[in-house]
Amino acid sequence: MRIKKIFLFLIIFFSFFLVKKNVLSEENVNCPNRYLTIINPVRGRNHWLDNSLKPVENQYREIRKYNFSATWLLQYDALEDKEIIACINNNFSPNQELGLFLEISPDLASAARVIYPPLIPWSDPGVIFLSGYTQSERRKLIDTVFSGFKEKFGRYPVSVGAWWIDSYSLEYIKNKYGLATVLIVADQRTTDSYGVWGQWWGVPYYPSLANVLVPAKSKEDILGPVVLQWAQRDLSKAYGEGTSFSNYSLQANDYLERRLNTSYFKELVSRYLDCQLSIGQITVGLETGIESVKVFPEFANQLSVLSKIKNLQSVTMAEFADIYKNIYPLNPSELVLKDSHSQWILNPQARENDFLGEKTFYKQNLAFKDYFIADKSSFLNRRLPITEAEGYIFSPLPALFAFFLGLVFYVRYKLVWHYFPVSVFIFASFLNIFLSYTKFGRFIYFGPMFKNLSLIQFLAVIVSYSFFFLAIKLFFNKVKNLKLLMQIFPLTYGADFIVGALRYTRLQGIHYFGFVWDPLRFFGLKIAPGSVSLVNQDLSSLIAGALLKFDFNWIWESSLKSLFVYPLIHIFLGILIYSILIKLSGKMRRIILTIMVIFFCLYLYKVAGSEPRVVF
Repeated sequence: MRIKKIFLFLIIFFSFFLVKKNVLSEENVNCPNRYLTIINPVRGRNHWLDNSLKPVENQYREIRKYNFSATWLLQYDALEDKEIIACINNNFSPNQELGLFLEISPDLASAARVIYPPLIPWSDPGVIFLSGYTQSERRKLIDTVFSGFKEKFGRYPVSVGAWWIDSYSLEYIKNKYGLATVLIVADQRTTDSYGVWGQWWGVPYYPSLANVLVPAKSKEDILGPVVLQWAQRDLSKAYGEGTSFSNYSLQANDYLERRLNTSYFKELVSRYLDCQLSIGQITVGLETGIESVKVFPEFANQLSVLSKIKNLQSVTMAEFADIYKNIYPLNPSELVLKDSHSQWILNPQARENDFLGEKTFYKQNLAFKDYFIADKSSFLNRRLPITEAEGYIFSPLPALFAFFLGLVFYVRYKLVWHYFPVSVFIFASFLNIFLSYTKFGRFIYFGPMFKNLSLIQFLAVIVSYSFFFLAIKLFFNKVKNLKLLMQIFPLTYGADFIVGALRYTRLQGIHYFGFVWDPLRFFGLKIAPGSVSLVNQDLSSLIAGALLKFDFNWIWESSLKSLFVYPLIHIFLGILIYSILIKLSGKMRRIILTIMVIFFCLYLYKVAGSEPRVVF
């Protein structure tokens, strides 16, 4: 009997050391700085499987059961749903945070006066994400949804999310509205047509100014908001292509599809809440009305498990951002995540996992192309590392020096009175070329593409001054009113504003010809068989996007057209206008010149606010 007791004691004694410790166990209740952020994206009910309010009510009731805090990210259509807003206002407790889910819908695009790409699935990355739109369109979309949020709740949100948010949009939001934290999807190579790859594996960080996936190295390089990740992945099993890998995550719908259960969830939670980490954080939640209808019972299991973890603090996204900033004014110098197979070593210089053969080096000043231009592709490809651009650095100094040389030359030959109109003509002719620049490892072109752009700018100015000098000496000095002719030349570019606003289409045998004031507003003539009438109305995105217009890219795609043909056309146009104006009375001439000045200023304003055409 005594031998049996000794044997039993030895079994218990050795079992104590052999059993793998878990942060969910009672032995580790003293782990500090462990945080749970429950985040529920709420889209419009046209996407819900259950169009009643039950999905919201059920999720909130389960969260409230444990007195958990949570963040609810409202997409624009949900924000405009009076019943959803009433449910939130009437039922939610103060520890529930409201933020924005920055997915684009037809209603948001219409409210922002932006053309929504027609006949494309709503989940297509070129449609649903801000990166699918131009910079000016992004600003309109952001302003519209933020204004709508303030209208409903009296303040701007400090937490936003989407499976992908480009760095330009984040920078704009931070500078205009303030931003504490942002949610994007955790690493997945090819899931749901979204490829996001290279950020710190599943843990929070400050992103760099140029790239939301790159952790900032210094205070000056921090974009601002703390990045949290949706569907934090398995440390070993999630490394690969497709859903067969990315479904190894904390999301209930993901691991249930892999025929796993709550035990797997508990094990993965233990990795992200490891006591050896200075700060541990997990994100749990469901896409309300979509995932929540199918897997709500497992979500309830998750919350039950989490409620039993001692010292696990439930916080909103904004609260976690404040906590993170207090602990880490800068990104930590190194973090290590481990499981039974491998370990991730994460620092601002690189991320590394020897077991998986992964090593990604981080460069702070390299941006994805979507920082500058719209990405309309049907696959979101945002993967690190980025190949750094090579070539010349653009500088405006040679062009400025060329303008100065022109002044010296014209003063020397007593043509100083013609210097100003000639300079304005040169500036207007090559404005798209002058606007091009380099930033974040990219060449950004508004006009034609030249490798050594600074040299081209210099030569364009010098050659233009030389051309006008010879033309004045040989031909223009014979005209009756040379001063008027020289004034007309730069003003001819006002015609470009008119041409750019012209639109035409034919619908069901009816012709529409006129102008657009913004992307959706059409003003012009409606020409039907036997009748002509004025039209001033908003068009649908389908019709507005189909209107025929002059494509100036036809000019910018050719160096010959942009450098020679384009300016010469305006010179000939100037001569034509001069031949008409010289025959008119002084009063009529002044009226027409005033109108030309107005359209010229509109042209400059439009070009100055134009979007980049090509990015390398």
